[in-house]
Amino acid sequence: MHLPPHAIRPDYAGGSVLNLAATLGAHHGVPSLHAPYRHPLPLDGARHIVLIVVDALGAGQLRDAVTRGDAPTLAALTPAPGAVTSVFPSTTMAALTTLHTARAPAEHGYLGLTVWLDEAQAVVNLIRLYDVYTHAPLEDAGFLAAVPSLYRQLHDRGVAAHVVMPAAYQHSVLTRWACDGAGYHPYAQPEETPELTAATLQPGQPSYTLVYFPDYDLICHGSGPDSPEAHAELRRTDRIVADLLAALPRNGDTLVVLTADHGQSPQPPDGYVDAITKKVMKTALRGPVAGEERAAYLRPQPGHHAEIAALLAPHATLLTADDAWTGGLFGPPAHADPRFRPRVGDLIAVPHPGHAIRRPTSPAPMLGLHGGWTAEEMLVPVLSVRV
Repeated sequence: MHLPPHAIRPDYAGGSVLNLAATLGAHHGVPSLHAPYRHPLPLDGARHIVLIVVDALGAGQLRDAVTRGDAPTLAALTPAPGAVTSVFPSTTMAALTTLHTARAPAEHGYLGLTVWLDEAQAVVNLIRLYDVYTHAPLEDAGFLAAVPSLYRQLHDRGVAAHVVMPAAYQHSVLTRWACDGAGYHPYAQPEETPELTAATLQPGQPSYTLVYFPDYDLICHGSGPDSPEAHAELRRTDRIVADLLAALPRNGDTLVVLTADHGQSPQPPDGYVDAITKKVMKTALRGPVAGEERAAYLRPQPGHHAEIAALLAPHATLLTADDAWTGGLFGPPAHADPRFRPRVGDLIAVPHPGHAIRRPTSPAPMLGLHGGWTAEEMLVPVLSVRV
């Protein structure tokens, strides 16, 4: 599998968020199928683990924020001494589910915002659970719960598991599966998270708590990761993290780790590519394009593969889904679940930097995107501190 020089491959051998989640779970006795996280963490003697996930906070974005003086709290934490990657595609559905399960996308099956589901014979939005073409709801989504959550495994080993997340997400199908086994502590405003998080650390039982901040990602999408609005939201997040650290008991037995599911890259409005029109979709494809604007999954009709490739080749790197699957892009092949291979189509198009594939089912153009394999999208921070 040949990738372009700018592409960052997921480092499932020890330097990805998959390995981070697996190692944190293993500290509390959960067996792992994957290589341990290669960078040192002060885990010895830690009874409590707090994992903070700031959606879309790429390593480069954090570095720039520290330079601007926007993140003094995060700047004071200990960074990983080497690069850490997201998964592929570098998107929330794939990467956050990996952090909830300690499994690669090829194992848990959440391989993008939208995927082809053989079970529904449709391209389905995995957040809202509807056919992206007809908007018909997915009636039975139980089959999507493919692996046990990390929290269920922790709970079964006597570890108190918790998630501190927005109230709006509490009852979704994905949350009910991916957070199974965890106490759900909902918040209306992120400023509530310090008190909620501190309350999850009780002296009599080891614990594992994930705290999730989604707002930075939403603002980066709408205004761009280099916008004043994104900078202001990161300053707000830094202040909340400072308050969270101050609220925790100072017993020396808590490890706090901060990371992200992926980064974001600025998306110029004129970089959107309109190659997949309604006519092309109806004549040359077996259904709508799936995946992401920055990592598209296509299912060409027999005899139309070359036509689709010719439309997209000037704008994107193309690879067959078989090569991506066996080449380990979605996770170590030895652990990949073959049931999920059809979800990524037959042809994968990863747009060149600054480009995005727009299609008839796309949302309105956004000024920040992720999903691809640039450094902006793939490299994430891992910061830690013992308190």
